[in-house]
Amino acid sequence: MRKFVAIIGDRNSGKSTIIKSLTGCRTSSFRGSISDLSTGRSIYVICSSPQEHLLSLADFRKALKTSETDPNCQGIVMAIQPTVPRARLSMEAIFQVVATTANFQMHAFLLDPGRSGSLSNSNAIITRLKSYPTKHFLLNGERFSHINAQIINSKTRIAC
Repeated sequence: MRKFVAIIGDRNSGKSTIIKSLTGCRTSSFRGSISDLSTGRSIYVICSSPQEHLLSLADFRKALKTSETDPNCQGIVMAIQPTVPRARLSMEAIFQVVATTANFQMHAFLLDPGRSGSLSNSNAIITRLKSYPTKHFLLNGERFSHINAQIINSKTRIAC
């Protein structure tokens, strides 16, 4: 079964830095597939959250389909802000699409507090995600990103 791994945190909390450490993508705005040339395994990465860089519902469904149809793809790693936007994909909309249109094991890693020092209300975010079949984990945002990436990989085995 493929995995959907959401790194959830406030703006400038270090989400994309963790994703870069986990997947090896080079930029914070990267969207696409990353492949390990030695094993042939790949991961689809959405490094910038839809709240920061526009991602339409159609484009998100296309990313899910791409991940599902590639036999070497381990799943999707995605940055998400827990805001409630009016014009962009919300956290709930993303999880709803994954839960209803794809066969993914869902994981949510909450970055708390983030690198910016802000402290999200983790319990409120977890409550918002309770209606989806998601495994929730808290990450200490004060750790180095590569340590959080190792924790995510130990829980999901998503990294190539």
